[in-house]
Amino acid sequence: MTLDASFLRSKVAKRIFILFILCSMIPISGLAALSYVQVSKQLKDQAMSQMYNSVKAHGMSMYERLLFLETNMSIVVTSLTGKDSSEKLDIEKVLGVYGLKRFEALALLTPSGEIKPLYGDLGELPDGLAGSIVRNTSDKTLIRYKEQVEGPYNVFMGMTIDASNPGSDALVGQVEISHLWGIGYENMLPPMTDLCIVDQFRKVLVTSFNMTDNLLHKVAIKKDETTTNFFEYSVDNKAYAVSYWPVFIKSGFDAPNVSVVLRRAKEDVLSPLDDFKKIFPLVVLLSFWIAALLSVFHIRKSLTPLEELRKGTKRIAQSDFKSQVNVKSDDEFEELADSFNMMTQSLDRNFEALSTRSEIDRAILSSLNLKKIISRALKRMYVFFDCDTIGISLAIDKKPLAYHGYISTDLKVRKLLEEFYNISEKDEKNLMGKNQCILIDLDQEQPGYVAPSIIRGMKNILVLPLILNRSLKGKIVMGFKNKAGLSDDDLAQARQIADQVTVALSNASLVEELEKLNLGTLEALARTVDAKSSWTAGHSERVTELSIKIAEIMGLEEMEVESLRRGAYLHDIGKIGIPLSILDKPGRLNDEEYEIIKEHPEIGARILEPIEAYADVLTMIAQHHEKYDGSGYPRGLAGDEISLGGRIMAVADVYDAVVSDRPYRHGWIEEKAVDMIKKNSGSHFDPEVVDAFLVAVSS
Repeated sequence: MTLDASFLRSKVAKRIFILFILCSMIPISGLAALSYVQVSKQLKDQAMSQMYNSVKAHGMSMYERLLFLETNMSIVVTSLTGKDSSEKLDIEKVLGVYGLKRFEALALLTPSGEIKPLYGDLGELPDGLAGSIVRNTSDKTLIRYKEQVEGPYNVFMGMTIDASNPGSDALVGQVEISHLWGIGYENMLPPMTDLCIVDQFRKVLVTSFNMTDNLLHKVAIKKDETTTNFFEYSVDNKAYAVSYWPVFIKSGFDAPNVSVVLRRAKEDVLSPLDDFKKIFPLVVLLSFWIAALLSVFHIRKSLTPLEELRKGTKRIAQSDFKSQVNVKSDDEFEELADSFNMMTQSLDRNFEALSTRSEIDRAILSSLNLKKIISRALKRMYVFFDCDTIGISLAIDKKPLAYHGYISTDLKVRKLLEEFYNISEKDEKNLMGKNQCILIDLDQEQPGYVAPSIIRGMKNILVLPLILNRSLKGKIVMGFKNKAGLSDDDLAQARQIADQVTVALSNASLVEELEKLNLGTLEALARTVDAKSSWTAGHSERVTELSIKIAEIMGLEEMEVESLRRGAYLHDIGKIGIPLSILDKPGRLNDEEYEIIKEHPEIGARILEPIEAYADVLTMIAQHHEKYDGSGYPRGLAGDEISLGGRIMAVADVYDAVVSDRPYRHGWIEEKAVDMIKKNSGSHFDPEVVDAFLVAVSS
């Protein structure tokens, strides 16, 4: 598993992460330091206390063994009391095998010093032991030590057979020192521990290490000065811990006191502390990593939603209102994300509405065709409101209660369905009184004021009356196959778009009327020019019609076609300044008359020059008699120097002129005129225009 820490690139994430680490690690570090000191001290104290308990336990155990030995000797003494000296004692039967093993030897000691063995070889007795037994007037058992050349001291115990008669025989036993001191085969020492037994006269009775005078002195001093009963010392560059415990043998025996001394290497005593020192840094490091991982986890849980929201705001800044922020954190961030998504949806709907209204405005500005405007408006509203059918019905002028409906039931079908129908006066008044939105359930009501094609197969319809200047101009109707899920915002948007459509259609109607007026004026002017001579009647209209066909075949834009239309209608307006005698002369014109007739293109341009709206047609009017090879008039322009409109009108004008009757000749047949145009392609006429002309006249 990989840890995704990419979110830590955020400055806020870094700041929170550092703060989290500091807030967690400072207490952890302080607690770790305190714990280290306290635990180290406690472990050391426990190790020393454990060593002290060991030496104490060993000393007490040794004292108990002395008591057991005394008890065993008392049993033997009891068995000997009242027996004849000649009667042999079965010592093994008296003490048993185990009890007998506690002694090296047992013997009777007479007042005269004679030794009578009972078990084993007693060996040489310690100096003064015999006299001490004879003089012993107390009931305490004597314990004496005998130094050997090598090894530990031998231990002897003695007690009188008849305590009431001090001069009687005594029982003397040599103790098995391994059993007494708890070493050797009966080792009772803790692992890796050395033992030393020292009597009160600093005689080392037994030791498993080199007991120096310095150490003996230290034990004696510590015993008198402190109650801690342990200390440390070093020998041969190695540290040792020493613990001791005095065994007060004198309280129960006639014997000097001894001290039990245990020694252990300090590294062994403090091995738990060393283990702790090794493990503790790992524990601290683990705590650090746990804190870091928890901080990363919680920061990520908090900041990942924040990062998603930040990305969402960037997308909004880039006008992407459809993307949603997906946050599943079960906290306030999720609620914020839901609110953010609702906001983006609302913004998206508002911008779509603005786009729809803007599209309607562009449709009006880019086209004067009412059907195109309606088609674009319906398409945008169809998509925006996700309806199943939509239609716009417009009131027909001069036909009260009659409506012309434009209906779309499928976006894939570009052609609108048109339908004419009538409504009642009551319905019209009802619509006039509801100038907002009318949402109708068709299962409960079947309105008669909508086009039948819209409501067919629908569940609900939304009717938006189009009212302008207190007059019902039409209505927009949207149909829904399922129950319409329109919110109040959707209805408000629908009403705004409907008002926009109302204004748009009204403006389009006005523009269309102005265009009709303009076109009518142009036709009137053209007929006025043509009416000057009976031979040119209808010439301008025919040239216009043919020019428009050629332009459409060549793929000119709508605005270019409209400019060509105005120019073609007025291309001969300059003939107003030409004498009628020249226009209607039955014969061929002379040179002087021909020069006058050649002036009419520029005369026409000068006539229209004051009218700013005709500025785009002046060039083509002035150039419609120019020839492609430069031999035309009035300027002798050639090729692309001639405007495209002038080149198109040149073909249309010559063709109509040669097929029409003139005072000096009859009109040509169409085949002859077409052949003439083809022969002059590239000289008189633009070849590209000629190609389009041939298509136009053949259709």
